[in-house]
Amino acid sequence: MAARTARVWPLGLAAAVAVVAAAAPAHSAGVDGPVPSARVVLRNTDLDTGSPLPGARFELWREVNDQPGLQTTGPGADERHEGACVTDARGSCTVELPAGETYYWRETAVPAGYEPPEDPVTGFTVRAEDTTVGIVLNVPHRKRGAVYSGVVRVLKKDAKTGSPLAGAVFELWKETNGTEGLQTRGINADHRARPGCATDEDGVCDFDRLPDGEYYLVETDVPEGYVLPARTVTGPLGLDGKTPGGRRAVTVRNERDPYAGVPITDPDEDEGAQRVRRRSGPLTPSAEQHGPYARPAG
Repeated sequence: MAARTARVWPLGLAAAVAVVAAAAPAHSAGVDGPVPSARVVLRNTDLDTGSPLPGARFELWREVNDQPGLQTTGPGADERHEGACVTDARGSCTVELPAGETYYWRETAVPAGYEPPEDPVTGFTVRAEDTTVGIVLNVPHRKRGAVYSGVVRVLKKDAKTGSPLAGAVFELWKETNGTEGLQTRGINADHRARPGCATDEDGVCDFDRLPDGEYYLVETDVPEGYVLPARTVTGPLGLDGKTPGGRRAVTVRNERDPYAGVPITDPDEDEGAQRVRRRSGPLTPSAEQHGPYARPAG
């Protein structure tokens, strides 16, 4: 096994302050040269103001067991890098990681005076295109004892019948970078305010305890037998003192998959491709590459 290294340093400093090593396949370097890497910036911020938060402690893990999510214990656990990241005065730390791998930041200590996040694990995949633009991952924290009343409610319905649909999954992102539309990757990305939320049997998913601001909904998965809409992003959705009751309700509809239940006869199409085509329908702009086209539904 060849050793692959990930350099870690506070954002804005040239010298590395720690080096953490991860096992890598032997072909990661050799006759074809080293695997290209991308700069990944982890930012810890105040959920309400966006101000940086120093003193948060994170572990870095690499996906190695092909199981969904992070497993930290047992013989089939994922692989933990040595050392840890502690956010600096700018609320950040930076790693340089090879492309083609999936990683997880796992928060083990939060800044003083703040609540732990709802999910301490932030997963991400380093892709080839990230080697030029980099990745920013934001982990927002709410002040301990703070009270926020804003709510964004998703109402998921069948496009034809209007019946509620359970099992649609959404992420909530907050507009923070001053650039029109939603940006989820790159050094100047917006902030993911909440991880995935699945609609219940009434077709409802609530993102509550939100501060004022503008938000985007990103649909990441659909109920069985349905396809993603052409636009997976809804927003911007404003929350402020003029929002009635501090609540924004958004109805998002899904079309049924016309191929659901239809046998696939192409012998060259593997099972994974069949599943993606049936659940996703026609190819649409990626939710990670959208820009000004992201506008409120209707």
